[in-house]
Amino acid sequence: MSIEAALRAIKDAVLDLQAADYNTYQRPLERLSLALDRPELREVVTKLRAGADFEAFLAAADRNEGSLGSGQLKWPSDVEQEFGLVVHLIDRAAQDPNWFLDFAHTFFYSGRKIVGDIRAITKAVIVPFNRDFAAYIEDLAPVIVRLDESGATSIENDKEELLMALFRLSGADFRRASVHSAHRKLLPEWDENRRDRAMQGLLDAGDIVNVRGATCYVDISSAARRRLEYKEANSQSGPVFNIGNLTNSPLQVVGSGGHATQSTTYSNQNLRELVTFYRSNIDELQLDGNSRRKADVQIATIEAQLMDEPDPTIIKAAGKSLKTIFEGAIGGALGTAISTAPMWTSLFAGF
Repeated sequence: MSIEAALRAIKDAVLDLQAADYNTYQRPLERLSLALDRPELREVVTKLRAGADFEAFLAAADRNEGSLGSGQLKWPSDVEQEFGLVVHLIDRAAQDPNWFLDFAHTFFYSGRKIVGDIRAITKAVIVPFNRDFAAYIEDLAPVIVRLDESGATSIENDKEELLMALFRLSGADFRRASVHSAHRKLLPEWDENRRDRAMQGLLDAGDIVNVRGATCYVDISSAARRRLEYKEANSQSGPVFNIGNLTNSPLQVVGSGGHATQSTTYSNQNLRELVTFYRSNIDELQLDGNSRRKADVQIATIEAQLMDEPDPTIIKAAGKSLKTIFEGAIGGALGTAISTAPMWTSLFAGF
């Protein structure tokens, strides 16, 4: 869905560019460049940029240039290099619209008005790129999705976490909150790509609106604010779940020869504290890549359950998996050096 939205944004910008004139062509170019930099496409587009030498491409074209309009562009046969060059061209055009006019006039001269040159380069370069790049991304979509699923949390969880951070910063007086401030103050473990992807997801969903400024000040939509207020009001009095059993717990007092079972319960708040502690201290465990991915998935599962009415069976299964991973880390060579080991032990004791 997010990839489709990104491709739709590219398509819409290209359609606007096709209909633009001398006074309006700048904005579609800006929107096209921004669409190519959306979080869903950023990793792929960055690699395409890196694989294309735009300055060498321009230099080679200049050497072939004769009279006005006779310049010939030497496009590479490699499709990915061609995509990379067009991305560079779009970026340069968005940053310097006058350069774009000169480029179009030199290599796509129509013999009529300047707008004819704009439409000629759009028809010859931008429109085919839109078509072929969309097909390229659609072929890569399963790979992009798998890469996304191997990350720390799903986009839906990240959206909710960022939205809650913005909600807390906005305060009771509903002041505008900055996405960058929310990232820095409340989500410091996130990288910029994760932040930007979550922000774009919230924009697409209509949960945040009116983005302004370099640090992205936003308003939270009324519907999203009502949902968050309800969630906050009920977070402390949420249901309590039976996660596991402790047999012969040191907290029990049982007579000689006796036997008893003590139920251990975790509230919504307990589970949130578990997630927060995990985020802040997981690096200390020095898990290998495979174990870290497995642990991240289980934490994401618990977070997803906290977004709605949790299923105790799912939470228990996720907790047991986390406990197994944790016990393996504590039992390893580094176990005695882990300063937070007692806290980890306490958190997972009930699973």
